[in-house]
Amino acid sequence: MNIVFWGTPKYAAENLKNILNAGHNVIAVVTQPDRKRSRGKNLSSSPVKQTAIDFGIPVYTTQSISNDQRTKNILFNLDADIYIVVAFGQILPKEILEQPKFGCWNSHASLLPAWRGAAPIQWSIINDDLKTGICIMAMEEGLDTGPVIEQESTDISEKDNLELLTNRLSDISSKLIVKSIERIKLTEGLDGPERLKKLNAIDQSKLNGNPSYARQIKKEDYLIDWDQKAKKIIKIVLGLYPNAYTFHNGKRIKILEANILDNKDKLLNSQFIFNKPINEKIPGEIIMINKKEGLVIMTNDLPIIIKYGQLEGKRKTDGYTLSIQSNLSVNNIIGS
Repeated sequence: MNIVFWGTPKYAAENLKNILNAGHNVIAVVTQPDRKRSRGKNLSSSPVKQTAIDFGIPVYTTQSISNDQRTKNILFNLDADIYIVVAFGQILPKEILEQPKFGCWNSHASLLPAWRGAAPIQWSIINDDLKTGICIMAMEEGLDTGPVIEQESTDISEKDNLELLTNRLSDISSKLIVKSIERIKLTEGLDGPERLKKLNAIDQSKLNGNPSYARQIKKEDYLIDWDQKAKKIIKIVLGLYPNAYTFHNGKRIKILEANILDNKDKLLNSQFIFNKPINEKIPGEIIMINKKEGLVIMTNDLPIIIKYGQLEGKRKTDGYTLSIQSNLSVNNIIGS
């Protein structure tokens, strides 16, 4: 089959590589336009575009495929057999979905119908879900509502951050998407409903779980609110890794790794409570700084130990060194 692959981030690029390494014929790639993806003014290609260039595959970029008739015409003239979509970042219009004879298929990083939408991995961690996974589904006009032909789950551990879980899900997705392409190829000559029947596609209403929406992450989501409970803050640090941050004296401090201090003996120790009980401490107040424990900050309920962080303009470092770089002292209130 002649495949057009749609995708943008590194997660999708790994899927593209596996499709190619499995011997499938990708005739074109569609991705988001070059953008400033890190510090500096230079534009850089998406990981999917760079992978396509490395493999000598034609690349088409579009700001909005719904409004881009030129790219639509190019794709229609390619007459591809199947479209494979992995983290492309745009909703495909009806005329695109109806074009390839074997259909459009999406690899989605959640256990549907949970976490339909743009940021399923982030929200599965922030929400403290026990499991997530990959679903391969037939695309339709609804947002991630199509019937599912392949599914695999994975546990979310207490130490999984966005990077670790994304990499694991990318590996699962790469395996399932290759398997799905090979299954779909065997449905040649069938129409849409017959194809879904042969593939044993499952309507999402018959899958476990309730529908939920994984909205796009906003800028304000990254700012830590120290008046939340400790576990919620830890999940935000993990789910938005490595970009959750706080402020002190007008400078941004990223919190990269943190643990809840819930040991009762330590909480009762005077070196933690100083001149007043722990329950009288203010959210965002620095309770302790030392080389052994690092940097300890109060939340709405329990203190958090900052194991690693990064002051703007500096490299990642341990909590104690971070406190020195940031000119932090015990009783300072951060985040304001």
